[in-house]
Amino acid sequence: MNKIELFLKEKGIFYRKEEPLAHYTTLGIGGKADIIVFPDEGNILNLMEIIKNEAIPSYVIGGGSNLLISDRGFKGVIINTRRMDNISLDQFTLTVGAGARLGRIIALLLKKGLSGMEGLIGIPGTIGGAVFGNAGSFGYEIKDCLEEIEIIDSRLKERIIKKSEIKFQYRSSGLPENSIIKRVKFILKEEKEDIFSKMRDFLIKKRQTQPLKERSAGCVFKNPENTSAGFLIDKAGLKGTRVGDIIVSSIHANYFINAGKGKATDFLRLMEIVKERVLKAFSVELEPEIKFLEA
Repeated sequence: MNKIELFLKEKGIFYRKEEPLAHYTTLGIGGKADIIVFPDEGNILNLMEIIKNEAIPSYVIGGGSNLLISDRGFKGVIINTRRMDNISLDQFTLTVGAGARLGRIIALLLKKGLSGMEGLIGIPGTIGGAVFGNAGSFGYEIKDCLEEIEIIDSRLKERIIKKSEIKFQYRSSGLPENSIIKRVKFILKEEKEDIFSKMRDFLIKKRQTQPLKERSAGCVFKNPENTSAGFLIDKAGLKGTRVGDIIVSSIHANYFINAGKGKATDFLRLMEIVKERVLKAFSVELEPEIKFLEA
């Protein structure tokens, strides 16, 4: 860890030691990281080379949505992409750093009258996380307007991958977990309809059907084929079920709310309860959509 600190100080890269990770997730849960680093696009590769050479565990986070971090924190280096947020727009071609907030991009496209991501309004997190999980809503998926991705692969080689090379699936890009998205290129189209009205309607519906103002990690489980996880959890009578300060939302049953000082152990226990009850009631085994980072 000393070599990493020396490198960070030499390059002027911002970092913090023994930092509570609860501050970096939408759920507000997570113990301390040994060190959290905030690189930009120009120095992340060199940072990863040192981390690999020192054989120190690492994990990349963006907006911290759809992520549950252990109460024990993380023994190693957390790389936060928030400073990898460069944005370039050339007519219909949008190039975005992985750490740029998805909401910021949606607002830019609205301003410019460009279409392709309307249904993603209201989804938290960053572009990198949205691409990795193939975020989607209202019939839109982020892959729909994607052109190519620049990544750092497991061998620490920078590569550009075309959309045709990526096996996108429901809530998955198929990219290896140990690859890092550096930047993403999208091709948008001009929208002749009223984009503002469309986005407004989507956002109103989201606010009516999702607990957007509460601390959550988004959907906890993937939707099974031909139904939704929220529907099954609701029909199993689980809305309002509570473990500690973690509660199954009364608005959308596939959201678990941190109502106070929730812990990761409580969240995981509630997941077990929900899975068991849904399996017993409907013979459907729910699969987690949320990622869990252990110490």
